[in-house]
Amino acid sequence: MDVGFMEELKNILGKKTKLSLPRVFIGGKYIGGAEEIRQLHEACELKKYVEGLIPADFSTCEVCGGHRFVLCDECNGSHKCYSEKGGFRTCMGCNENGLIRCPSCYFAPITLL
Repeated sequence: MDVGFMEELKNILGKKTKLSLPRVFIGGKYIGGAEEIRQLHEACELKKYVEGLIPADFSTCEVCGGHRFVLCDECNGSHKCYSEKGGFRTCMGCNENGLIRCPSCYFAPITLL
């Protein structure tokens, strides 16, 4: 949802080449990509990793539906703003996808990364 996360992920994993997604971290620990998660699920091992990580009252934010991002209020998600004087310009309030972090839940303390 944000290009900055890709650079952060490359730094964490030490990858210099193209990084494929998804990459799954549970409780701050790198678990693997889609194939590793599928294998854990099929072996009934994935449940052990995720049990108890998300409190029941935090599982779904009423503002963002648990996505942790919402459309930018300034540009309504277009990533462009218009003014009579300057025409169109890039919105400085959001990321390249026209999203901002959910003000309701992004900074809430959780243990899941």
